[in-house]
Amino acid sequence: MCENKSTRKGIDLSDKKAHAADHSAWDRRSFLKTIGLAGASTFTLQTLPITSMFSATLANAFNGESGKKLVLIRLKGGNDGLNTFVPVYEYDLYKNLRPTLGHETSDLINLNNDFSMPTAMSDLLPLWQSDQMRVINSVGYPDHNLSHFTGADIMASGNSNPSENGDGWLARYFTGQYPDYIENPCDFPPAIKIGGPTSILFNDADKIDISANFASAEQLNDLAETGVLFNNTDAPDNCYYGEQVLFLRTIANAASIYSVSISDAYNNSVTEATYPASLGDQLKLVARLIKGGLETQFYLVTLDGFDTHVSQNGGGDHLGLLENLSSAVRAFYEDLAAGDADSDVLSMTYSEFGRRVEENGFAGTDHGTALPIMLFGPALEGAGFHGMDPDLTDLNSDGNLKFGTDFRSVYATILQEWLCLEATAVDDILGGQYDRLTDIGISCSTTSTQSVAGLTQAGFAHRLATLGAGEFQVILENPKAGKAKIELLTISGKRVKTIADQYVHPGVHYLPFSIAHLNIELAPMVYSVEMNGVRQVGKFLASSR
Repeated sequence: MCENKSTRKGIDLSDKKAHAADHSAWDRRSFLKTIGLAGASTFTLQTLPITSMFSATLANAFNGESGKKLVLIRLKGGNDGLNTFVPVYEYDLYKNLRPTLGHETSDLINLNNDFSMPTAMSDLLPLWQSDQMRVINSVGYPDHNLSHFTGADIMASGNSNPSENGDGWLARYFTGQYPDYIENPCDFPPAIKIGGPTSILFNDADKIDISANFASAEQLNDLAETGVLFNNTDAPDNCYYGEQVLFLRTIANAASIYSVSISDAYNNSVTEATYPASLGDQLKLVARLIKGGLETQFYLVTLDGFDTHVSQNGGGDHLGLLENLSSAVRAFYEDLAAGDADSDVLSMTYSEFGRRVEENGFAGTDHGTALPIMLFGPALEGAGFHGMDPDLTDLNSDGNLKFGTDFRSVYATILQEWLCLEATAVDDILGGQYDRLTDIGISCSTTSTQSVAGLTQAGFAHRLATLGAGEFQVILENPKAGKAKIELLTISGKRVKTIADQYVHPGVHYLPFSIAHLNIELAPMVYSVEMNGVRQVGKFLASSR
């Protein structure tokens, strides 16, 4: 058993040169450290005029009706799932395959009859016992890539070949909802990334990062406290050089269009829990911004160190990482609950891959495949394990676990049941149809009508549905009779066609239209709905193909 080794180079320490080369590529990417908020709001938009970032904000808050937040916790390096949740139903085989790394039963906390977690993760026990934690086992995808660099991009893009587009799955969600985000940017960041290397998670199709990037929690903390990125009082003594530094710092501070909303939210809240260092420093800031009312919907935080080839339970300190994760997540939800803000926050861990089942000759584990994904939050309404249980007797030819749940099924479920997207829109974002996980506790508690600000006062509601290639329909719901005029416009306001101009009775009306004749590859468009003197608009990404 487990005698067959992979022919792919660089996935374990038996080929040190190839492994170093794989990490070198990863490190070169990591070297492109985020340059702070200014990078996200100006420098990445090299082909756009600087004034585009100072135009009017989106008329409709990106946050939408529900106010739901998604916090992604990246376990960077490839988390060992078998030592995170030990399969006690195959404990003897587990210990035989891991004679030095396998946890002793005395060091485990039983979660149910099948799985236990190490005592280092005891801070998660209150979440488990209060029905706020679920685990999806055996998550992966066909022909799992075992490179850190490519594997991370696959998980961030939701695409098994991320080099095709290089955009992230949450960026596609955002740009689909707000196609004119460049012309009319929010005054708060759509997403915030803290720490870790760069990620394509929030890169759009043009490689523009829609998130506010912070290289460290300290950098975000400084901006949140002061409202500026850089201190202009301590420039270098050299006269000319000092003047140039001051000039660049001033420009960067002025370009930080999100600084006001971030600083206001930070100062409108307090921390009400005790956090550990590292991941805790990041989640502490996320909690404070959420409690302070920042409308940002997505957050990405990173805990590094999971590439445990050597001395996993010693110098690799996998247990220390799990302890840090557990105590940080527990503090995060205690903090949110103290501000009555926990019910709308779902957190999810992910990693580029798992680890190999059999320990290596260096008291560690090499690159593997399937791994568990953890979900946290009161919205889960239950605790449990889901998906296919790891089978240590049925491994692939490389000695790795077989996957049972495609990671895109997890994404699809979150998009549809947490962010309340229609099924067809979810399939468009992920580039295919993936099974939804119907048993993990989350469900869309709001209607699928995507309302814009002021609809309650307007007295009617509307949304757009996709019927097929180039075929759409406006769904209008009006409790009172009246004349409805619905027009299709370009993003600049030019009328393309009139969809409807008629008297409508109270009720729900389905008004189809086609743009198949326009030969549009992909372009933002607007539809306008006017009833009884009140006009509202909706935005969508149009394609006639």
